[in-house]
Amino acid sequence: MIDENTKQQFVLMRAENKSYTQIMKALPIGKNKCVELNRELASQIAEQKAENLASLYNSYFMTKEARIKKLGASLKKIDTAIEKADFSGIAPDKLLDLKLKYMQALKAEYTEPAYKVDFEQPTPEAIYSLMLDLLNRVRAGLIDDIQAQKEFTVISGLQKSYEDIELNNKVEAVKAMLEQNTVAITSRDL
Repeated sequence: MIDENTKQQFVLMRAENKSYTQIMKALPIGKNKCVELNRELASQIAEQKAENLASLYNSYFMTKEARIKKLGASLKKIDTAIEKADFSGIAPDKLLDLKLKYMQALKAEYTEPAYKVDFEQPTPEAIYSLMLDLLNRVRAGLIDDIQAQKEFTVISGLQKSYEDIELNNKVEAVKAMLEQNTVAITSRDL
């Protein structure tokens, strides 16, 4: 019998895509038990993966928000310096050039808001909308390759989690049908 703590550690490790070999080294369970737990806890693993991805998505955008705030603060300082400039001792073209560069950097940080997705109950339509939105923003040049890759990783992980949950539900439905057929055949033979 495996205790709840070990099961929770198993869920966390599988949600981080750890292999059975890595899990067996960390937890006191064998490969057969890993396979059994993976089947038994598939929905919890998928939920944990979605939670991990949501956390990654949120931390990425918080970092982006900090960069935007810093660029905005620098732009305000430049505006203040330009307003106070005597222009007789400061080359205006230097200040204006710096202002334009900061404005371009701030514009490059702009990201169209993505569609809101319920991470607890994602739908194929919502995931498709996220992918389409990402593709359109890449084509329009609104985001750079690094941001596009990060968003694609999050969306792909969400899609994989959704597929895992759906596959697990289908397997359970097939098992239930097989059990019903077995009971029907057994009772008929009696």
